[in-house]
Amino acid sequence: MSSTTHNQDEIPPTGRAEAGAAAPAHPVTALVHAGALRHAGRPALISSRATLTHQELASRVTGLARRIRSAGAGPGSRVAVCAEPGWEHVVGAVAVMWTGAAYVPVPPELNRAARWQRLAAADADVVVTQPWLRERLDWQADVTVLTVGGVDDADGATDGGDGIDMTGLAEPPFAQGDTLALIGSPENGAVPLKLSVRAVARTVEDVNRRLGLTAGDRLLAVTPLDSERALYDILGPLTAGGAIVLPDDIDLRNPAAWIALAARHAVTAWSATPTLTRTFLDYAEAAGDALPEPPRRYAVSGEPLPRATAERLRALAGPDGRVLYLGEGADPGIWATCMPVGDLDEDWGWVPLGGPLAHRSAHILSDSLSPCPAWVTGRVHHDAPSADASDGHLLPSGYMGRELPNGVIEFVGDRAARTWLNDRPLNLLDVELPLWRHPSVAAAAVVSPTGTGTVAHVKPVPGAAVTGEELREHLRRKVSPYLLPERVELVLDFPMTSDGRVDRAALARSAPTSPRPATTATGPTGQAGAPAPAPTTDLLRRVASLASRVLGISPIEPHMNLVDLGATSVDLVRLATVVEEELGILVDVPELLQFPSLAVLVSGHGMVDAGDAPGAPDPGAQPGGPPADGDVLSRLQDRQAFKDRRAGLRHDLDDADGIQLAAEHTDRIALRRTVRHFGPGPVPATDFGALLAALRETDTGSGPRRGYPSAGGAYPVQVYAVVKAGAVDGLPGGCYYHHPVRNRLVPLTPVHVLHPQDHHETNRAVAERAGFALHLVGRPEAIAPLYGAHAETFTAYEAGAIGQLLMTVAGERGIGLCPVVGVRPGALAGPLDLAAGDVVLHTLLGGPAPDGGGEAP
Repeated sequence: MSSTTHNQDEIPPTGRAEAGAAAPAHPVTALVHAGALRHAGRPALISSRATLTHQELASRVTGLARRIRSAGAGPGSRVAVCAEPGWEHVVGAVAVMWTGAAYVPVPPELNRAARWQRLAAADADVVVTQPWLRERLDWQADVTVLTVGGVDDADGATDGGDGIDMTGLAEPPFAQGDTLALIGSPENGAVPLKLSVRAVARTVEDVNRRLGLTAGDRLLAVTPLDSERALYDILGPLTAGGAIVLPDDIDLRNPAAWIALAARHAVTAWSATPTLTRTFLDYAEAAGDALPEPPRRYAVSGEPLPRATAERLRALAGPDGRVLYLGEGADPGIWATCMPVGDLDEDWGWVPLGGPLAHRSAHILSDSLSPCPAWVTGRVHHDAPSADASDGHLLPSGYMGRELPNGVIEFVGDRAARTWLNDRPLNLLDVELPLWRHPSVAAAAVVSPTGTGTVAHVKPVPGAAVTGEELREHLRRKVSPYLLPERVELVLDFPMTSDGRVDRAALARSAPTSPRPATTATGPTGQAGAPAPAPTTDLLRRVASLASRVLGISPIEPHMNLVDLGATSVDLVRLATVVEEELGILVDVPELLQFPSLAVLVSGHGMVDAGDAPGAPDPGAQPGGPPADGDVLSRLQDRQAFKDRRAGLRHDLDDADGIQLAAEHTDRIALRRTVRHFGPGPVPATDFGALLAALRETDTGSGPRRGYPSAGGAYPVQVYAVVKAGAVDGLPGGCYYHHPVRNRLVPLTPVHVLHPQDHHETNRAVAERAGFALHLVGRPEAIAPLYGAHAETFTAYEAGAIGQLLMTVAGERGIGLCPVVGVRPGALAGPLDLAAGDVVLHTLLGGPAPDGGGEAP
């Protein structure tokens, strides 16, 4: 790697917060007010409906804050701002913060049900809006609606023109609460991001310093109000004494209007996602004299930033400009890391994450949560915003990275651009990078529409004469065969999320799936020169059966070219993995990808049974015998052989006479199944409720009883539910206790702790896909006084009975459950508020049952 010099003041070393981290942060409102005192007569807000100076802004903010306070809102409460882009939404947001309440943005384009649901989820009984929206929209009867700039805006109407005595407001008049804002969409049970006062204030100050934002700067605000990054668009310029230039609602996604505004109002700063930034670049580079002075300061975040986009930004910013790439943290906040974009290393396809912002820390941890040395890839973790950086409380982010010797965190992968193949993750950015580097490609995104293959979507450079097949051939020489997309589709543009990121989910839904060709005749032979030794008939028959199941093709002759039959490179890797796991033979995957046929799949050491393979156990030894010295069997062949022995059966009674029993009419075995791959969409609330209602306690007249046995009726096993946002229809994400007597879910903490890295390695893929987890927790003190040394046995028995009951009910309600063990000790104690001595006995990971049903344990 070529060397690059970085300013270590700009990139603090990973794992270390900046000096002075323990110092208290200034409240955001104090920063805004200080800027207003110093720059009272300078423009603060510029929009088509009004232009306000900092003094006029302070007048309207303090007046509206008094009215909000009079409506009963203050520190600890939540106030919604429902407004279209304009000076009114800025005044409303800052006024809410001025009162010490939490600011909750509610997009006015939501329908009434969604808007009311968001207000209810945020527990907001005061709404700030614009006069025309107050009249046009329906509001709940118990909500107080205040307007900005309307006839009832007495303070704003009178103070705005006269000015106020700024020296009399050295500090905001109301105390500051702990929560600055609740950002996000709670539809489908999601929980809004809770942004802390301290985290946002320190982030704004630090980013302003790194960006060099001053009173002479003007920022074009194109981030929608319900994105956490919109807070910086508002607070960054105001705290520095600069100005915010606001497009009208209809121009929020109109790049031609952006260029016109930037030229008319001498815009100097830009903050947006890489996707929106590329659109701005396209128009700015083509504007010519229409944009004589492009912005010089850029804060880009929200998605991986390709090197090509960063280099274009550097060229547009000029030698005196500044470009920052800012990375989201693991906690709800604005940003956690920063990389000043200067001379990028030649090996970097993506701009690195850089280092932590002030008062933050960044750590690269392995799956076992141990620190990774330099150059070793791991998950990026950050300190929790409510804790000091030195207390060891770390949260995992969605980024994979590795630390370089100079302290820079190199970007390796992003959870949003990842798919799973037979419980193994694939990094789709490894496919996108060579596409970004192609001279005819303006932008690229790779998605997995079915989970069994990938499709690349490419936006060509204007005027480029390139085809999808040409780009696929380009990829064939650049990426591993198993990452090669099924096809490359050319698009005019990408669908975007509301905050300006590429909507990968929408891309995946739009990609048509190609049906596999059916065949009943012998297909073409393998490629010329493909090795084709004759494997044993029995082994080949078993492999052919697996191939038919995995590929959906039947029958398959030994020398058929599987690619010609419709199999993709991803399908071939899946097939090799299944053969390895179920038959215990090792597959030469590169050879299979080069010569895709069943004969090659079982060639070499795969031609013979495992017992005859080199290095196999002694044929005279008992196959699958118990491991020596208490070790756990690790080789797939040994594990399968051990399971085939059925050691749990009394084989000495296999041939003994017995009494035949009649089969029951209901096939409960078919209902009770283990599911490792879940279906799409949330679990219906009624089904989830019925699942947990099976554990409720009823009074039968002879005492309380439940649907499972418990020694002495002690019932020492408690059940907790951990739910991801949107996983259960109508249920906010978080941690819950199931109260069996009341048959209610009692909320414990609003943030779920269903983190894959807290599970054993073999269960992490299931935990990644699961929407919820049911934890069975034993409380020894609830049974030990009754049974002493036998209490542990009885508790374990009760947990097993609960698990069986839940598995059966889940099958009846269309819910998939996967029982697992091995949750990391300590991961649940705090979020579930467990008592000392409580033991997590068992966990069931769940989600919607797939159409194909479950798989036997």
